[in-house]
Amino acid sequence: MSRGAILELISDTHAERLPLPMAYSDPAFNRCVIEACATPELIENFDRLTGCKVGRIANGTGLERMVDEVTGFRNDQLRQFAEFIHDSVYMRLPDEAIHALRLSSMADANQSLA
Repeated sequence: MSRGAILELISDTHAERLPLPMAYSDPAFNRCVIEACATPELIENFDRLTGCKVGRIANGTGLERMVDEVTGFRNDQLRQFAEFIHDSVYMRLPDEAIHALRLSSMADANQSLA
């Protein structure tokens, strides 16, 4: 069955969204986080609006990254970013998008196994 046929088949079904921390196991949420991390403008604006420094975590010096890791700063900043993505993106996507993200993740996993 083609991906399009599967999407058509499930398009009328509700796509369950999981609360945190269970959402970390949902391929759709993981894809949302990956795409958000690949969007510099989103990270810049998140940092600006919240006072976080997620951009620094990715672009900081080796010493800054080590200090952030040891002090727990890194984990705290990433947790806040994940909560933002969960509330602002994942929970608001239409059902069709959630289904497509899950199917895409499963297809990617199958290809990597082959």
